[in-house]
Order: sequence, then structure tokens, then C-alpha cells
Amino acid sequence: MDSRRTAKDEAILTSVAESIGATLGTIAAKAGSVQKVLTKKVAGAKPRVRRAVKDAKAMVKKRVNARGSRARKTRAAGRTARRSRKKA
Repeated sequence: MDSRRTAKDEAILTSVAESIGATLGTIAAKAGSVQKVLTKKVAGAKPRVRRAVKDAKAMVKKRVNARGSRARKTRAAGRTARRSRKKA
């Protein structure tokens, strides 16, 4: 009697284990495909992000240089005005 029950229990456990394994395999396959798609999207986005960062840095540098140029022009104009007042 025990051997029949043991065989029946083993069959049920084997069936459940196979079902769980198949489900986990399906989930792993879906997760793998999603990861592959996301990796491609991120790889495609990286050059665009790098370009945007480069452009932003260039714009900041351009503005900083423009401010320095204005300051030099203002300082030079002030010197010229002082020199002309001293001569007069």
C-alpha cells in the first residue's frame, strides 16, 4: 500500500516540479528579451545624451567667454576715459 502511495506522490511532485520549471523558463525568456531590447535602446540613446552634454558645455563656455570679453572691453574703455581725462 505504501509503495503505491509513494509512487503516486512522486508522480505528483514530478508533475508540479516540471510545471514550475516550465513557468520559470518562460519568465526567464521574457526577462531576457526585455533586457535585450532595453540594452539596445540605451545603447542608441548614449550618443545622443553625450552630444547633448557636449553642446551644453560648449554653450556655457561660450557664455563665460562672452562675459570675460565684455569685462575686458569695459575695463579698456574705462582706462581710455581715465587717460583722456588726465591729459586734459
